[in-house]
Amino acid sequence: MKQLVTLFFLLSGWASLCAQNTRLPIICGQEVFSHIVQEKYPERAEAIRATFEEAKRLGRHEVRQRSPLTIQVVVHVVWNETEENLSDDIIEDQIRVLNEDYNRLNADTADLREEFQYIAGNADIHFELAQIVRVQTQELFEIDVLGGDLLSSLKSDATGGSDAWDTEHYLNIWVCKIQPTTIFGLEVGQILGFAFPPDGLSHWPEGSSAPTAGEDGVVIDFRAFSSINPNTVENPADGSILHFKGRTPVHEVGHYLGLRHIWGDGGLFGPNDCAQSDGVDDTPFANAQSEFDCDKTKNSCEQVELFFNEDPLDLVENYMDYSSEECMNMFTKGQVEIMRGVLMGPRAGLLNSVSTHQPVSVFQCSLAPNPANDRALLRFQLPEAGDVSIQVVGADGRQVINLPAQQYGSGLQQVSLDTRHLATGMYLVQVQSGATVEVKKLAVQR
Repeated sequence: MKQLVTLFFLLSGWASLCAQNTRLPIICGQEVFSHIVQEKYPERAEAIRATFEEAKRLGRHEVRQRSPLTIQVVVHVVWNETEENLSDDIIEDQIRVLNEDYNRLNADTADLREEFQYIAGNADIHFELAQIVRVQTQELFEIDVLGGDLLSSLKSDATGGSDAWDTEHYLNIWVCKIQPTTIFGLEVGQILGFAFPPDGLSHWPEGSSAPTAGEDGVVIDFRAFSSINPNTVENPADGSILHFKGRTPVHEVGHYLGLRHIWGDGGLFGPNDCAQSDGVDDTPFANAQSEFDCDKTKNSCEQVELFFNEDPLDLVENYMDYSSEECMNMFTKGQVEIMRGVLMGPRAGLLNSVSTHQPVSVFQCSLAPNPANDRALLRFQLPEAGDVSIQVVGADGRQVINLPAQQYGSGLQQVSLDTRHLATGMYLVQVQSGATVEVKKLAVQR
């Protein structure tokens, strides 16, 4: 009976969201994640809360002994259509935005209202790009709300995605096209990103289908990545084009480092009201998120003062709201304490990166599985961006697969070869970039 009731409220909530807009609502996947955890894994929800409180304690101690903290980042670009294969320049720009926003070096700090200047914090958290992994795929990635699956296929080579680098030592960011969320075939919303907060993994229910360590990290829709991305998203409220400045990844990394939404996350379908708290003392109460706008007159929780000497307006400039990215420009000191506490506690391994991936020589290719059945994954390394063509030739010299030259970025690439139509036998896979050619043997076995 509980499952039926849960499903009813789930569908009712989505219907309510859709009724408020003639277009699909855009939401952060963190709300979906929180809903799934609360409904399916109450033990894990309790572990997350416990970790959150411990992070606050560690953060208060650590801030008194401030030192820079550096995180190594691996960006997995998993692409189907050409526009999803974001260039190196776009990826490097996003790393720049992360570094500016987490060190309060962003040019728009001056746009913060004077009454909030004294609570603005500098996290002194730095991000270094360790690797770009590019995977060409034929898969489409959609979040299964009812099934509780948050794109596990995106994070596995075997299912057309990209395996994580050691999640204890690297922040993995997957960039792909997140398909509109559907329930029973009906499109009900678009998610631009989500992240898993730290929790006590040992407290997960044994044998549950909760995400594994290999799924830990951040997922971003390719259109919301970087401030120089030419791809766009329509605002569901009025049909205008949303302008991104790289703040969606800033927001999601905030979740990854333990922060909740500034309005307190009363639940995907409520209640969101002034009784909810994000657990941070110096963020004003709010009863709902911003609607991708920058309304600095908004005061959704009047007469709730607590930390402040008077009733404050909503802090729409905060990265953990849903305000316009052109409006976001700050974390609070309390939020900084939590994030740094997380990095000194449950995510301390990020501060001591040890690569589990051995660097490969220039343009070295590999195929797996080999022998192949339905598909083979071709990996190769490019020292710099360039055109690459791929051909597969049978034992009789006939070309059975031809992928014409197209642009690939630098770094580790991965291309899925569909071998379902190939007969059992031996084939040659030829990879060419300019004057460089490498040939690998591929066996197909039924």
